[in-house]
Amino acid sequence: MPERATVEFDHHSEEFHDSRLEHWAELRRCPVAFNPGYGGFWVVSGYDEVNAVSRDEATFSSKFLPEPVDGVQFLGITGVPRIQGIPPAGIAEVDGPLHTALRRVLNPRLLPPAVDELRPTIQQAATWFLDQKIAEGAMDLVLDYANPVPAALTMQLLGLPIDGWEHYGEVFHAMIACRAGTPEYDHALSLIPGMVGELLGEAAERRQQPRGDLLSELVTLEVDGARLDDGQLTAVLWNLVGGGLDTTTSLTSLALHHLDAHPDLREQLIERPELISTATEEYLRFFSVNETLTRTVTKDTVLGGQELHRGDYVLISWLSANHDEAKFDEPEEVVLDRSPNPHLAFGVGPHRCIGMHLARTMFQVMLDEVLRRIPDYRVDRAATAFYEGNPELTGIVRMPATFTPGPVVGPAERPF
Repeated sequence: MPERATVEFDHHSEEFHDSRLEHWAELRRCPVAFNPGYGGFWVVSGYDEVNAVSRDEATFSSKFLPEPVDGVQFLGITGVPRIQGIPPAGIAEVDGPLHTALRRVLNPRLLPPAVDELRPTIQQAATWFLDQKIAEGAMDLVLDYANPVPAALTMQLLGLPIDGWEHYGEVFHAMIACRAGTPEYDHALSLIPGMVGELLGEAAERRQQPRGDLLSELVTLEVDGARLDDGQLTAVLWNLVGGGLDTTTSLTSLALHHLDAHPDLREQLIERPELISTATEEYLRFFSVNETLTRTVTKDTVLGGQELHRGDYVLISWLSANHDEAKFDEPEEVVLDRSPNPHLAFGVGPHRCIGMHLARTMFQVMLDEVLRRIPDYRVDRAATAFYEGNPELTGIVRMPATFTPGPVVGPAERPF
């Protein structure tokens, strides 16, 4: 076995964040390497290696456990070091019967037939939120559109009050978009206990009076003869709300920003809307908004010619894998009709994103709505603010834009 390959970089640094595609390209020269920073962890950057880790749940565990088990501290998925102060991700960070049971409850609402039934509601939401600003000829494409549409739909899907989307969105977006230690980040963390209390309050109501919604199904779910306790339920709801409120927002925002800078691609999508389907996959690949995740090694193994040991931590980069020149031609270019496009933006294996069909559909509806109704939008690039160095997620905080005013086409009252 060759000597252990070692790299040194700080994935939390501003310097890494600002030029991360170049850094990942350099790291792919040795697709499995050990970084001694933050207590030590393996960095997996090549497409084939990331794919292998994701599919092998038995060797590379996603689960988080607060206490060590047989000498192994299971890190979960949320980064090296693990983010402190937030609840566990209740679907993504569990394995075994609980994971299977949760997916069994969620699948009927998130598989393609169910999402197809939800499409008219998604369209109503996109139309209504754009209607609120279209007559003014100016809006913030993130704050007024890309944030509220997925957020409101997520609340509705769970059975939570739709009017609460802005309150929940404030916490999740600030926590993800702001650098740890900033006043904005600390303020968001301070709101988490109150938000958890609200979620548990809604759950308590469903226990007394089920309503046939997803939250009611979760509070009555039994695994090995027992219902979810408050800690497990909080983790599941946190995972669902957080996933619904941020990733689709980020993908939509980044795609609209990219199309503003590439009018030729925008024109192609306007003239050939049938390209939106393949463009969706390409923007998922290109931006990979969920950039990295972590795993815990459960047994000694070999990956990419390197020896990994039980208890080691692994940082995998979806972003790097999706820009691997060994897998994709011209990976740094957006090719709207790229095919095939075997990207890993939703992950692969047992923990593949359960909301991927809903995310695709929301993105397509929101993008189509903008290109049809405000096709000449222009982004104020100087006033646009991006996420500040989060190594796991990327997105845009605000993105003011102007356009030719248009007519309101939907009802005055919110129809969803």
